[in-house]
Amino acid sequence: MKYAQSFALTLLTAFSLFSCKPNNTETATTTTNANVVKVPVISAADNKYIIDRERSTWEFAKLKNLAAMREILADDYIGFFGKNIVHPNESVQMFQQSTVNSYRMYNIRVKTVTEDVAIIYYELQQDILDQNGVPWTPNVAASSTYVKRNGKWYSVFYQETVINN
Repeated sequence: MKYAQSFALTLLTAFSLFSCKPNNTETATTTTNANVVKVPVISAADNKYIIDRERSTWEFAKLKNLAAMREILADDYIGFFGKNIVHPNESVQMFQQSTVNSYRMYNIRVKTVTEDVAIIYYELQQDILDQNGVPWTPNVAASSTYVKRNGKWYSVFYQETVINN
């Protein structure tokens, strides 16, 4: 009798466990759907425009066309240069007081975040004299975040990190 009760209890437990288990198709579908990531896409024209605007910031800094440089920076822009955090007017003033002798952007890529947010990242060789005439010539990894507002792309954040070769 004890054997029959144990066997019936084991059989009932096994049956209840198997009946609770989801079937493979449902699990696979759920897992697959959970891993689907919809990547937003910006147009090739917007992609090129962002790269051109970023390159222009360096060209405008070099040529001291600071009004044109300021036009690319959003009012809520923040630049992060090592320990220095600057806002749009401070960034323009920093380049007014320094001299950009040369720069070279390479390995340029644009990462779309949403249809109106993109991050451009690249490596940069720069030859700059700061406001005290001290050379700043490191290779850096740089990135800028751009947002599209009223149909136009603006830089809202810039950062650079020195690359130790």
